[in-house]
Amino acid sequence: MVENEVKKALTVFNYAEKFKTGLIVASSLLELLGGIKGEAELAGAEKLLIAYFNALILEVNIAANASKVEGFREIAVSLQKAIEHVRQHNPIAAQRFLSEAISMATTHGNWAAQKLKEENLI
Repeated sequence: MVENEVKKALTVFNYAEKFKTGLIVASSLLELLGGIKGEAELAGAEKLLIAYFNALILEVNIAANASKVEGFREIAVSLQKAIEHVRQHNPIAAQRFLSEAISMATTHGNWAAQKLKEENLI
């Protein structure tokens, strides 16, 4: 593998692992949303969750620019769709889009891991 490909694989692997962690945390937070009963508490929790999703979107966009992996932008699109469903008080649909995002991050991470294994770097 060419040195540039190794660098790209390392970058993609690191970002993908970071995204998976952040997305799993987001999924756990989304599950907690269903247990909140008070209207004011629910509104506040939704605002915080949306802020967290937006922070993840910023990171994903930075990663897409740094790695030149356009597939990362698909993760941002799924997160944006999840935000829309949180705003509509539909956490089940939001969870589906989070699952999609986790799957995409895993796919990119697996590609990078395979490239790094070929070079005996992991």
